[in-house]
Amino acid sequence: MAGEFLPQFTTAERKRCKASIMLEGLSGHGKTGVALYIAFILANKAWDKVFVIDTEKGSASLFAGSTTPTGDKITNFKKVELTDSIGYRPSYYLRLREAAIQAGAEVVINDSCSHAWQYAGGVLDMVAEKKATNTRYEKDSYAAWGDADIVKEKNNIPLIIRDERVHVISTVRVKEKLEYVKNAEGKNELQSLGEQQIQQSDLKYEPDLVLHLLSPARVTAEGKVIDYPVARVVKTRYAIFNLDQEYTLTPELLLQLKAYLEEGVAPEELAEAQRKEILIKIKDIVKANPARQAIIDLIKEQLGFEKVPVKDLPLDILRNLIITLTKE
Repeated sequence: MAGEFLPQFTTAERKRCKASIMLEGLSGHGKTGVALYIAFILANKAWDKVFVIDTEKGSASLFAGSTTPTGDKITNFKKVELTDSIGYRPSYYLRLREAAIQAGAEVVINDSCSHAWQYAGGVLDMVAEKKATNTRYEKDSYAAWGDADIVKEKNNIPLIIRDERVHVISTVRVKEKLEYVKNAEGKNELQSLGEQQIQQSDLKYEPDLVLHLLSPARVTAEGKVIDYPVARVVKTRYAIFNLDQEYTLTPELLLQLKAYLEEGVAPEELAEAQRKEILIKIKDIVKANPARQAIIDLIKEQLGFEKVPVKDLPLDILRNLIITLTKE
């Protein structure tokens, strides 16, 4: 048959790849700073290889001169601003990323990609404008979603999230969803349904790693780290991360991520590196406060590992230990 499709199968193998990371969190929770910190390590600590598409009214510039958790000053990264007057069409993000790549970018940060969906010139704004200006959609407002221009821009949104030529880090805003529900007395009561991304509902399935930022880094002007950023893994395709686990984003962990992506290091090797890092941290905690050993023993007993030495505990148990110990 003419034009018959003939599939070609190849052997699957691990190859170098570029990061596709999404950072979600409430406004003001430090997403931009964490994105810059991750980008700096992925770009081999070359700030001039980090490019930011800034939709947050120039907020990225506020980090210039501050110190990352690596102890390095944030200096000459490149940025461009998208504003309300320009609009936030998804195709604009793609156009700016292409320009960044041509200018030598190793990492491109979309800060934030929420604007491509909800804000001026974004997809929802385009739909609203079509409904308001086209009599065709007066009786069938949903038909506006079939408009060729809107379909094209909506289909561009997933393309914002990844690129095989550069690492892409995208921040996304979240908001608390509130809804009236009937309580036990049959009265309407406003209840929280949790936090949801300000984006099209299925976008979090596109990136390879989605981190929900729980707390930002705190670093003094002298470069002393008070707290590393902490994030929960919402979704991952990277073997060195586990779903629903909380991670402290230390420089060592991010270097492991970089190695996993670019050097093809076996996941087992990286997991062992994580284990050693956590064991060192637990040892330091107990040395500083011997009373913490009782907490470790209690947690081990509760999880059925009371007779297992700490050094032999499974990695997920060690992570739970370090999270509990650092919260006390």
